[in-house]
Order: sequence, then structure tokens, then C-alpha cells
Amino acid sequence: MLDFFQSMPSLRTRTKPVLVENPGEASRTLESILHAAAAAGASDIHFEPKESGLLIRFRLDGEMQDFYSVPLAHRDALLARGKIFGGMDITERRLPQDGRAVLTEGGRRFHLRLSTLPTLHGENLVVRLLDQSMPAQSFSELGLTGPQAKAVNDALMGPAGLILLTGPTGSGKTTTLHAALHALDYRGRVIHTLEDPVEYEFPAIRQTEIREKIGLTFASSLRALLRQNPDVMLVGETRDGETAQLTIRGALTGHLVLSTLHTNDALSAIPRLRDLGVEPFLIAAALRLVAAQRLVRRLCPACKRPHPDHPRLAAQHRVTEGQFFEPVGCPACKGRGYRGRLALHEVVPAQPLLSLIAANAPFEELVAVRDREGHATLWTRGVEAAAAGQTTLAEVARVL
Repeated sequence: MLDFFQSMPSLRTRTKPVLVENPGEASRTLESILHAAAAAGASDIHFEPKESGLLIRFRLDGEMQDFYSVPLAHRDALLARGKIFGGMDITERRLPQDGRAVLTEGGRRFHLRLSTLPTLHGENLVVRLLDQSMPAQSFSELGLTGPQAKAVNDALMGPAGLILLTGPTGSGKTTTLHAALHALDYRGRVIHTLEDPVEYEFPAIRQTEIREKIGLTFASSLRALLRQNPDVMLVGETRDGETAQLTIRGALTGHLVLSTLHTNDALSAIPRLRDLGVEPFLIAAALRLVAAQRLVRRLCPACKRPHPDHPRLAAQHRVTEGQFFEPVGCPACKGRGYRGRLALHEVVPAQPLLSLIAANAPFEELVAVRDREGHATLWTRGVEAAAAGQTTLAEVARVL
């Protein structure tokens, strides 16, 4: 199906929409789009209803790309086919729905998560593709430096405590947390995850999918899980005060707990926990490590070229080694100049901060200790990655 994808230029260069010949072709058209997205490495597909038809876009390396256009006459047929494929009710168009399906492409197996949301011109359908054949990555493959990987490993080897990973939606937190779980010794340990949704299935781990519609929330699941006495718990997201309190309680009662928060950097997780109602002395007693993560696009190695303004940029960012590059675009990257993504990390062990956390010290004092200990910020890691030719300063600035 890759040939099919390559035969579909961006809508920016097309004057006429691609047509579905008749409503009976909706099934074949949907299948072609799904296989093309999987072959191209898209993370999700957006079916966006417009007054004039249906615009279909792929998210490639974190950026949306126009891919396919369906005329108004066939818009509803294709959306209905997508809902049938995901096991949703095609007669219900007023309320959001969720569905799931399985797709095989190029020997790889994908779990698809589908969701609909009513809009002015019809239902918006989003399909998320989760590659189940993707092996768990090591910390070095994820982009952690040697000292960062050692700090994470040291925290994982502890018998109990809380490890927090922060970052916005789509920053790769789930991939990093699963890599952390795979770094643990499964033998003789019970590992259980609470996820919304379960993105990747692991035979050696017990996994529970959160279903808030029926009352299976993070808080209620975590309360029940604590009674089952696992050794390691992964709480997909700490969203509210009750979940935060239970997460801390688990870390203080002999469990190793991994969880995520939505904050701008690693240290912001500490005031965020305070905002959720956790007492500072409890945070200090439980916390072992905080980390932050972002994804930047990786330069295409086939066409990148040295940046003509490298000397000025190197002086501005105090870089003495390496070379800044800029994107060009070639057939290998389909003219985008980027191919794949790279994770930037900020990793801060909690030990030097514990007395300040317990004393509810100002945020600036936490930052001063982090800098004194030499832990690189996300921006520092981004500049280092750009100087190593892995990405560009413009891309780092765009993300951070």
C-alpha cells in the first residue's frame, strides 16, 4: 500500500479532489487509507467533515499532512464505514463514540483506536494507530544520555517510591514508561498497569484499561489495585487529587509507582502535586525521580546540509563542538526534510531536593539545586541534539 500513499500528493499541490466512485467503494477506500497510513508510519488519521466534503489528514512525525479529499456526496458513506469498522453505532450521530479494530500491514499488527465527535458539518473521526510489533526500546534508543539513563535505572532498582514523567499529550511518555517497565526484572515481581487506553499489550504484565463511563477511573482502579499488593504499579496519568493521594500512598507503602503529569518541565511536577492537595512532607518521603520529555523531528540523514549561519548560531548558544544543520527535502523523506522523531529528556533525581521539598521551598530554590547538580534542561538537550546533527534549532524552538 506504500505505492498507494506515494501516488497521493499533498492537497496543497492538487486542484481536484480524489473521488470515491460510488458509495459501494467506501469500504475499499477506507481500507486503502488505513493501509497507506500504516505503511507511511502515521500515528493517527483525521477524517474532518467540511461543508464541501471530507478532508483526510495523517499525522506524520507529529505534524499534520493533507492526504485525501472526498466529495460531499460520499462523505457520510465513508464516515459510516469507519464507524462500522470500529464497532460503533452508525445510527447515533449526536454523541461521541469510541471504537477499536485491528489492522495488519507489511507483517506488522496495529491496534486501532477510533473516536467520533459531532461537529457543525458532521462527525469528526480520528483513528489512532498503535504498532504492536514495535519492540520495547532501550533508554539509549529513546535518546537518554548515559548519566540520565543511569539516574532512571537507579530509581527503578529501588524497592519503593514514586517516579514521575511529565510532558504534554503526544510527547512519548507511554513509550518511555514501557521501556522503564521492560528494564525491570519480571521474575519474582508482580507488575500491574492502569492505562487509558492500553496502547501496547505485554504478556508478562497485568494491564487494566480505564473506562470512566462505567466508573472505572484511575482513582477507583488504584484503590482496588493497592489491595492486590503488586510490587510495581504504572498509573497512566495522575489527573486529580484523589489519584495523587493514592499514588503517594502506594509509594509510601512499599510499592514502586510510575506515573505521569502534564507540566512544562520536570521540577514543575512538585508544585503540581502540592496543587493537587498532597502535603510537601509526603512528596519528599515518596519521590525518587522526576523527568520531562518532548519529541522533536529528526533531520533526514540523506539530505540535511550544514547550516550557513553556523558560526553565529554556535556563538549565540555557546556551542564549541559539532555542526548545526538545516533541512532540505528529498524522496527519502518525501520532501519534508525530517524523518522520524527524537526524544529530549530532562531527568532530575529527587534526593538532593528532598529537604527543600519537605520545607515547601520556593520553586526557584529547586531550580538552583538542579542547575548546581548539573542536570540538563530540555532546552540544553535540544541544543546538544541540534549541534550533533540530529535535529535543528528551529525544531527545538518550535517544540519548546
